[in-house]
Amino acid sequence: MEQKRIGIVMPLGHQQGGAENLLMHLLTHGSKRFTLHCLFLQDGPMVERVRALNYSVEVIATTRLTDALNLIRSQWRIRRWARFQKLDAVLSWMSKAHLYVAPALAFSSQRLYWFQHGISSGQCIDKLASRLRADTVFCCSAASQQAQDRLPPHRRSVVCHPGVTFPIEMSTTAEAKQKLNLGLHTSLVGMVSRWERWKGVHVFLEAIAKLTALEPETSFFIVGGPHPRDPDYAHEIETMAARLNLGDRLILAGQRPADEVPLWLASADLIVHPCIGTEPFGMAVAEAMGMGRTVIASNTGGIPEIIRHGKDGFLIPPGDSTELADIMLRLLRDPALRAETGKQARERGRSFSVDRFADRIDSLLDTAVTQ
Repeated sequence: MEQKRIGIVMPLGHQQGGAENLLMHLLTHGSKRFTLHCLFLQDGPMVERVRALNYSVEVIATTRLTDALNLIRSQWRIRRWARFQKLDAVLSWMSKAHLYVAPALAFSSQRLYWFQHGISSGQCIDKLASRLRADTVFCCSAASQQAQDRLPPHRRSVVCHPGVTFPIEMSTTAEAKQKLNLGLHTSLVGMVSRWERWKGVHVFLEAIAKLTALEPETSFFIVGGPHPRDPDYAHEIETMAARLNLGDRLILAGQRPADEVPLWLASADLIVHPCIGTEPFGMAVAEAMGMGRTVIASNTGGIPEIIRHGKDGFLIPPGDSTELADIMLRLLRDPALRAETGKQARERGRSFSVDRFADRIDSLLDTAVTQ
C-alpha cells in the first residue's frame, strides 16, 4: 500500500533556534508511516542538509509579508507544489509558514496543520495565523496549548512535546573535562543558551557574583553567543562578565559545534537555565537532564512539564538570582543529593526522545488524515 504524502513547509533556511533543530531531528529520524516532502521559504544551509538526507526539497524565495506581489506569487507556487506532489496533508512548521500556506490551500481538499513552537502573548503574527484555516494546531507544550486556545477563533489543538537527541556514548564528567582541557579537580556549573535577554544569561552572572566567595573552587561556563535579534545584549553580558574578574574560572565558550555541546553538558556538575521570559518548552533542559545532569531552571512556560521540582531538578522564580545561587550552593555542597537528582533527571529527560516525538507526530498525522 502506498504511503500517504505529507508536505512540511519551513520558513527559514538557517538554523537559529529550537524549531529549526527539531525539524532536523525529525527528518533525520524519518517517518515510519508517511513520505515526507519539504518546502523552504528561504534558501540556506538547512536546505542542503535536508537534501543530503534524500528528501524531496524545493525552495520558494519569499521576502517580507508586506511585499504583496511576492506574497501572491509565493502562495500560487505553494498551491502548485502541493498539487504536483499529490500531498494528502501539509504541516506548517512555525507561524510564519502558516501565513503563506493557509491562504494558498484555503480551498483545497488537503488537510492542513500548523506546529506552534511558541507561547503566544498576542503577537500579531500569531493572531493572524490563528484566524487562518488549520484542521489541528500542534503545540509544543501544555503551556503553549493554553495560550493558543485563548486566541480566536478556537481551533482544535493537541500537545506534542519536542524530542531531543543524546550521544550514543556519553563521556563521564572527568573524561569530558579532560577532552575540553578544563580543570579536573574543580566543580563546574554551566549554561547553554544563545544570548537573548529573555534567556536570562545575566541572571546566571548575578548568581555567580553571589557565589564566588562561598565556593572559591567552583568554575563556570556559558556556551552560546550573540543573537541577531538582541545585538546589544552581548555587550551587556561581556561587561558583566569582565566586572566579575574571575579570570579562567569563568569561560565564555561562544558558539560551539553541535557535536561538541554534549561534551560541555557532560563536563558540568550542574546546568542552569534561568530564563526571565516564557520558555515554550525547554529543549536544552531536557537534553541536559537526559545526560544525567541536575538542572536548575525557571518555573515558566513548558519547563514545569519537564522538571518535577525536588525530584529530578529544581525550579526557581524567573529572574531570581538569589534563589538560583542558594540552590547552586546547596547542590555543590551535597554531592549525594546531586547524584540522586541527576539519576532521576536522566530517566526523565530521556522520556523526551526524538523517537517518541517522531512516533507522536506520525500518530497525530495518521489519525488526522484518515478521518
